Amino acid sequence: MKVKAEVIVEGSALISSTLKIVENPISFLGMVNPKRGTLKIDDREIEITGKVLSFPYMIGSTVAPYIIYSLKKNKKAPLAIITSSVDALLASGCAISDIPLLTISQHDFDLIKKFNDKAITVDPVSGDVYIDEQ
Repeated sequence: MKVKAEVIVEGSALISSTLKIVENPISFLGMVNPKRGTLKIDDREIEITGKVLSFPYMIGSTVAPYIIYSLKKNKKAPLAIITSSVDALLASGCAISDIPLLTISQHDFDLIKKFNDKAITVDPVSGDVYIDEQ
């Protein structure tokens, strides 16, 4: 499956990893552990280190850029983030942390939700996103 994304924070090389989908908005404050590279959803912890993290949009605190930067400093950051809505805090956190940030339509986000834990390749320059449907 191919999806065209808009690049908000550009990267320099193709990214191949595993897609981690979070169906609900996330808050970096309280939900993300920057020392462990995990995202807490209900009673589960989801590993985001080295993954392509996708969620609809961010909610919460002005401390989000610092938490994103802490993920990068601790070598626990996702390789890229794909959302259906971007705000200034998420964009600035990704920019200072050199984490590619892309945005897709809500329709495309709804389409890719079924591909959680599938292989994904992201071109953080062109915005081309390829998901292995197998």
